[in-house]
Amino acid sequence: MKKSSAYELLKQSSARDLLKLGVAALLTILVIAIILHDLFTFPVVEYRRPKPPAPPAEQGAVPHEPVATTTFGAIRGEKMANGVRIFRGIPYAEPPVGELRWKPPQPPTAWNETRDALAFGTPCWQPRGEGIYDRGPVAASENCLYLNVWTNAAADGALPVMVWLHGGALQTGHGHWPMYDGTALAGKGVVLVSLNYRLGVLGFLGHEALSAESPHGVSGNYGILDQIAALKWVRDNIAAFGGDPDNVTLFGESAGAQSVCYLYASPLANGLFHRAIGQSGGCFSPHPQLAADSAAGPSGHALGASLAELLQAENLAALRAVPARELYAKIETAQWDQGERIVYQDGYVFPMPMADIVAAGKHNRVPLLVGSTADGGAALFTNLADTEEAWQQSVQAFAGDHAPAVFAAYADAAAIGFKQAQQQLLADRRFAWEARAWARQHAAHGDAAWLYHFSYVPHLSGEHGTSLGAFLGAEIPYAFGNLHLDFGAGGQKLEQRDSDADVERLLTGYWTNFAKNGDPNGEGLPTWPAYAAETDLALEIDSATPSPVAALRKAQLDALDGVYAADRF
Repeated sequence: MKKSSAYELLKQSSARDLLKLGVAALLTILVIAIILHDLFTFPVVEYRRPKPPAPPAEQGAVPHEPVATTTFGAIRGEKMANGVRIFRGIPYAEPPVGELRWKPPQPPTAWNETRDALAFGTPCWQPRGEGIYDRGPVAASENCLYLNVWTNAAADGALPVMVWLHGGALQTGHGHWPMYDGTALAGKGVVLVSLNYRLGVLGFLGHEALSAESPHGVSGNYGILDQIAALKWVRDNIAAFGGDPDNVTLFGESAGAQSVCYLYASPLANGLFHRAIGQSGGCFSPHPQLAADSAAGPSGHALGASLAELLQAENLAALRAVPARELYAKIETAQWDQGERIVYQDGYVFPMPMADIVAAGKHNRVPLLVGSTADGGAALFTNLADTEEAWQQSVQAFAGDHAPAVFAAYADAAAIGFKQAQQQLLADRRFAWEARAWARQHAAHGDAAWLYHFSYVPHLSGEHGTSLGAFLGAEIPYAFGNLHLDFGAGGQKLEQRDSDADVERLLTGYWTNFAKNGDPNGEGLPTWPAYAAETDLALEIDSATPSPVAALRKAQLDALDGVYAADRF
């Protein structure tokens, strides 16, 4: 009985399993038939993962990661809402630290992974600026050899390149001060590059032991070698940013203009740039020598020995071991001074005096645009005694037997005030005379030059207003198209007037035309005649309608010619 019941249950279970298997088989056949029908009835469509919706554009940066490939590795920049791509803090040389302190720049170490170029590099070591040139506290480092690129070009473009060298007496400054933002110029069809270079004692120290270890037997001028290294980086890499390595304009202001002049004169920079703009600076006055004292100042070797004595450093290892912060603190406490000119005629970077290099036609033969501001000394030379005695002593120390001619040329200025006369003389020596001497020497070889005199007076916010006149650096925001940015650490801005936008249009137009064509003239701009010594024409930029003027400050600059031609230096 139990066996029979179990048997019946087994038969029923087997029947149910067979039924389930049959149903499953039928369903499988049905699914296969449907799939085959779809395959042969409808076209095949490749599946793609849908892209997420793009975020709305905002002011400033947008979430995009432009990448450029340099000879040292790929870098990731930032794309702004206006389409300009910015690459910040790109290393163009190995950090000059440890054994590389006071040595020529070395190529940076290559990298494998894509490197972020989203933050500016740290400025080089420097003291704090003064007055309107105070940039506030600066986080400084010896690891400072970085450059920045602003571009609105496709990677395969070939736009003109403008390389900016900042001012600051070769003692202060950096390439990413807000006023140097390259966005506006990039929007006008150029690729803008700015850079840091070594400054002061870390960038320009001569020393006999340093010269002995050099394969060229020289020392000092490391900051100039940094600039040359940056130009080589531009030559080898700027095409990746849409720039044309065969159309590079070098421009700078004050010490930046001096640097442009040094590179214009140095055979080591031959072929690295194709146009030059010098804004208030030059290199035609006498310079000290590296290995011998001269009337222009003590030798670089002598100054280096005095610094080593101050630091109680018995050898190069001890000198290199002094932390930068301690080095600068001791220099400030002792008031150790490198002097007015810290670039040396060394026989290598400068085989002979810079003025002689140009006179011999051995300079870089490129188109030149050069000039100065009308009141270059007003904000720069503020700590001068307003006495006749101070005026007499300053002229006598500078001019010697030629002092009577200088007194006569500056009599009108001295009648207004002795401090103002000193400011004007110092500004003429460093800026206006250098600009005219540069234009004359350049044009003497039959090469194209344009001379300007910027006398348009900006209106600064705060205490200064228009009291500083057309001060040193006054033209920078107009040339960069950055009237809206702060000027100085105190938050001074330009109180903009209708004429400011017109002057900005003039300068950005002249500067970018020059970068594109080697000639500042172009459609919609007042004609700027080329410079020639016979006509001595300069473009007076005093308003939205500049005009050429002849023999600008002729009596004063001729008097300085007499001093410098007297071979007193």
